[in-house]
Amino acid sequence: MTLFTAVLNRIAPRFRTFGQWSNVYDEILSTRPICPKTMANRRNSLGHLRKELSDAVIRDIRPHRIAQIVRHLHTTHPHTARRVLIEAKDCFSEAVAYGWADTNPAAPVKHLPTPISRKRLKLDDWRLIHAFASKNLPPWVSHMLVLAIVTGQRRADLGAMRFQDVHDGHLHVIQDKTGVRLRLPLALRLDALDITLGEAIEHCAAYAKGSDFIIRKHNGQPLALASLSARFETAREGALGMHQGSGAPPSLHECRSLSERLYRAQGIDTRTLLGHKRQQMTDVYNDLRGLDAGEWKTLIL
Repeated sequence: MTLFTAVLNRIAPRFRTFGQWSNVYDEILSTRPICPKTMANRRNSLGHLRKELSDAVIRDIRPHRIAQIVRHLHTTHPHTARRVLIEAKDCFSEAVAYGWADTNPAAPVKHLPTPISRKRLKLDDWRLIHAFASKNLPPWVSHMLVLAIVTGQRRADLGAMRFQDVHDGHLHVIQDKTGVRLRLPLALRLDALDITLGEAIEHCAAYAKGSDFIIRKHNGQPLALASLSARFETAREGALGMHQGSGAPPSLHECRSLSERLYRAQGIDTRTLLGHKRQQMTDVYNDLRGLDAGEWKTLIL
């Protein structure tokens, strides 16, 4: 216990404010094994709560006040609203455990539906995008597309992959977003493309030799993450044309969802592949978002 926390504990429980508790909670967060990027996101969510509740007596905060904050945020920043509510539930749960509150006012508050406008990427469309990139764009673009779908990793992790990470029959990945450490076997085969991870990496090695980055420019230099997304968009528009209709077109990140769906059909442990702690998160990637809404489903007797 720090001196700061010890002083706060002397304040009469009835008059302790959320602002005072938030400083204690921040100390609790700092003891948890959370990667820097996630920690920054969580403290940002805590900041929203501090802004609204700092002077409020913590024992007087009721569920309707938390719901009010979430609804207000949801009108302009629905994803932020969801993260703030998740943080509030944990924050007040700790407050109850530490004796600062009697109940968790965030517990009964429900998440508001978060609109997801981005379309899922279909395998047939991925093939068209890859074919366009192979004929019209620098070789690293088609290599990136294959590596993205074979590994199922995020854009930042694709850009950071190095040949020195390939050893002991595995590609070693430390995920930038979560800090999760993955060992992906080079023998991992994506049946839909009839290619292994090892073969995908070999194709990358044949281009712009002399660099340790698996995805790289012709001169061997690493690529800016924005370049990966921009080239994907160029290939997508070249292959599929300008997006029409509602919702945003698939982004490079949708290769991760497509990878999950294809590997799940093979019986691969996609939760481990994607680096998720909870199966529920992996299941989000398996949601087709209406891709098959018009297809008939046959009941097998």
